Amino acid sequence: MMPLLDVWSSSPLSDLSTVEIVLLSVLAFGVAYVSGMVGMALGVVRLPLLIAFGISVPIAAGVNLAVSVVTAVTSGFEHWKNHRIAFRVVLLIGVPSFIGAFFGSLASDSIRVWILLAIVTLVLLWSGLVALARALRTRDTEEERDESVQVPLPSRRRLVLEITVGFLIGVLGGAVGLVLGTVRMPALVNVLKLHPAIAIGTNTIIGLLVGASGFVGKLINGDVDILLIALLGITGMVGSYLGARRTGQMNTNNLRLAIGIVLIVVAPFMGVRAAIEFPN
Repeated sequence: MMPLLDVWSSSPLSDLSTVEIVLLSVLAFGVAYVSGMVGMALGVVRLPLLIAFGISVPIAAGVNLAVSVVTAVTSGFEHWKNHRIAFRVVLLIGVPSFIGAFFGSLASDSIRVWILLAIVTLVLLWSGLVALARALRTRDTEEERDESVQVPLPSRRRLVLEITVGFLIGVLGGAVGLVLGTVRMPALVNVLKLHPAIAIGTNTIIGLLVGASGFVGKLINGDVDILLIALLGITGMVGSYLGARRTGQMNTNNLRLAIGIVLIVVAPFMGVRAAIEFPN
């Protein structure tokens, strides 16, 4: 076992000041709180934050996946406890996503990455605007919440739709190297017509599974840092749990509003990455 001093000296945290460590922890808590509330891991926001603090891209990516997984565990538990997870959808979207990600990663060399990222950016912007417009237009009533909170009954057409959505999102995610929970969320709400609260819990569990799969690869390659994962994991778990509890206190329109705002805020991060990748 490595001495504690050696673990600290080899960690990127040793290069940060106390103020920077506290600031990074607070930001990680904030990202996790929002992610738990809206059911998106928001790794696309956390990753550039880590890099901005001088952490290398491979380590930042591995830590980001690990934090996404542990935060999804705590928020996922809260969603499960309150019956906000459609496990059929988890299965029918999660498995095709794995398969689609494999084919997407194979096809990534033949498709320009910046084009795919630009498409993701447009999807996020459009989905965010749709969610905002619907939230501002629709009056949320008790009757609407009681009816819409139910998971739609399975049919052959719906099963095919769920599998297709999962596969296509997996292909896109595999091609650009992202879990894409932000793209999956509008698909769950707008395409599969899940109640926002159910979509949030379901997306959290799918993101947990996909993130865990990606983290295994990073772990094998050694692209992880124990201290960073511990620090951001603990603050993130607390934040995501509190955020998930907030989900149950919000009505349908407020959930749509929160999802729309997050999608619109996240879209520029994708746009910046697309610009960085151009013309690759």
